[in-house]
Amino acid sequence: MRMSQEFEAIKAAFKEQFGTRIDFLRDKEVYSTPLFKFLRSLPKGADLHAHADAILPIADQVEFLKDHPELVITPEWQIHYSGVGAPYGSRTMEECLAEGLTVEDFRKYWTVLGAGDQRTWDWFEGIFIKCGSICTSPSLVQDYYTRVLKYYHSIGVEHLELRCPFFGTREDALARGEALLRALQAVRAEVDPAITLRIVACGGKNDVWDPLFDTLMENALYVREKVKDGDENFIVAIDIVNDEDRSYSLARYEDRVRKIIAENPGLHLTLHAGESLSGENGEIAIALRCGIERLGHGFNLYRYPELEEEVRSKGICMEICPVSNAALGYCADFAKHPASDYRKAGIPLVICSDDPAYQAEEPLTGDLLAVAVGWDLSLEDVRQLCRNSIEYSFLEPASKSRLLDYWEKAWDKATS
Repeated sequence: MRMSQEFEAIKAAFKEQFGTRIDFLRDKEVYSTPLFKFLRSLPKGADLHAHADAILPIADQVEFLKDHPELVITPEWQIHYSGVGAPYGSRTMEECLAEGLTVEDFRKYWTVLGAGDQRTWDWFEGIFIKCGSICTSPSLVQDYYTRVLKYYHSIGVEHLELRCPFFGTREDALARGEALLRALQAVRAEVDPAITLRIVACGGKNDVWDPLFDTLMENALYVREKVKDGDENFIVAIDIVNDEDRSYSLARYEDRVRKIIAENPGLHLTLHAGESLSGENGEIAIALRCGIERLGHGFNLYRYPELEEEVRSKGICMEICPVSNAALGYCADFAKHPASDYRKAGIPLVICSDDPAYQAEEPLTGDLLAVAVGWDLSLEDVRQLCRNSIEYSFLEPASKSRLLDYWEKAWDKATS
């Protein structure tokens, strides 16, 4: 009871200072508030929706690049391999910092802060192009995700489901999968044997990704067969991503998705759908026809009452990414985020981070803060959201049960 009362008090103080419209890149004072510090200290369970190579906070990404002088920064702020082909004027991160550049300079160019008058989605996708080479070798992948998992552990996250494409040849894909598993094994040995990582393999539906769709899926299934975490699958699900309002429709991929799921028993399905303000967006209906077990974003579900009832009646969990929704212009005021009503209607939700490196100071804590304040949640409500993140994960039942037991003990200790 005492902890719940303290939570209500620090939540009220936060709301009085910041309201429910919070910019997690510009409002730096948020990170020193008692509410943020309290939520950061809680055992959060899992992050079920985070995208590959867009996780480490910019300050940590700068440190990563300092430790890898084989990567340089071009005059256009693009990460590039050094040596032959590196544009004139490219410098290592160490050289950039020695010449007076700061973390704030990189934050401007590698987060949505720098969008200015440009359409935010266009700038946002450009960040992936600038930073696309950060994990293009197995050694880089292993080091990056070792740091990611250690970071998640430091903020009370024990399980990550990573959206990850498998570009290149089968051998390239296999090397990436094996490097991800080595990162997990290293963190288990060094930090916490209970931590887990699973992969949601991604295809894409814009002009660049679309021609590669079949190869990406074939590569993912090959890695799923070859790379295991003990007796369990490491690749547990598939997804299709990209800006819905300017990309091809999920309808283009529906038959292929159905075939992949039918031919691979145990492979789960979660699809990005409804990440839009449009009332003429049929993506959620297509995702439901495909047989999704979780719905990625689903922001505009409120426009389709019949689909909302279908999602509720089937118990389909929605992956809500509130800070991302605000950063990309879907909802500036967290009190008006439609997922609050989805929750009240009985639809299960998990709170996720999406692309925290490019949208916030750090993953997940801000997302929980946004809904705690915006939806006026109690500490018990926050607890249920954290529990949901484990219950609706794609872990095998035995691993899920172990993680739930671990999390419940950690929660009781943290809130006693």
